[in-house]
Amino acid sequence: MVAYSGFSTSNYLEQPYNADLDFGTGDFCVMGWVKMSTPVANEVFFEKGVDSTSRTITAGYEQSTDRLYALISGSIIYSQSGFASSAWKFIVVSRASGTVSIYINGGLVASASATGTVSNSSDVVRVGRGLRFPADVAASSSLALLRISATAPTADQIAKIYNDERPLFQPNAKATLTGTSDAVTALAHDPDTDLLHVGTSGGRSVFQGLRRVDETATAVTTAISAVDDLVVEQ
Repeated sequence: MVAYSGFSTSNYLEQPYNADLDFGTGDFCVMGWVKMSTPVANEVFFEKGVDSTSRTITAGYEQSTDRLYALISGSIIYSQSGFASSAWKFIVVSRASGTVSIYINGGLVASASATGTVSNSSDVVRVGRGLRFPADVAASSSLALLRISATAPTADQIAKIYNDERPLFQPNAKATLTGTSDAVTALAHDPDTDLLHVGTSGGRSVFQGLRRVDETATAVTTAISAVDDLVVEQ
């Protein structure tokens, strides 16, 4: 797990124009995890646009009202107040059939119509910095697992994503394969414990959802079988 922080107006993430992110008037979704530090006025987590007066998607935080906002081609939607805290929070900005929705920690907190066109051949994507008029503002927050897509998940899917990823943000959570190899040699799902056993040359990793809850250091070369917490490997 990696979180990005330490943003400034000269230190941020940027992707040049990408035609795949021209969603037109169609569906899209931006989601990720945010941890507030010392909030700054109108900080931007994600921005797709040209400059301070031409932006097609902006997701950020308004300090004066302590709430999230989504700006979609001139239409702005706000969440309720009370967002800032030192805890990791999962945020989603999505548009489905012309309706933009904001979710926090898997729950819907705001929705409104916003049918503006999200297409501009000069757009770049910025993470951790926004050219919001009248100031060029860098985010003070930490950001993790940020992603964007040309589809809009359902409310049930968003709740599931939140519940699946939430354990990764607990102290000392593990999310990777044990050892140094990522070449998977065997897999087995235990239907009784709902644990997934993954074998590599570095050993066997045991996952509960996305979180690794156990591991061994004995190489797995051929196969794993797991039933009712009894595991056989070769």
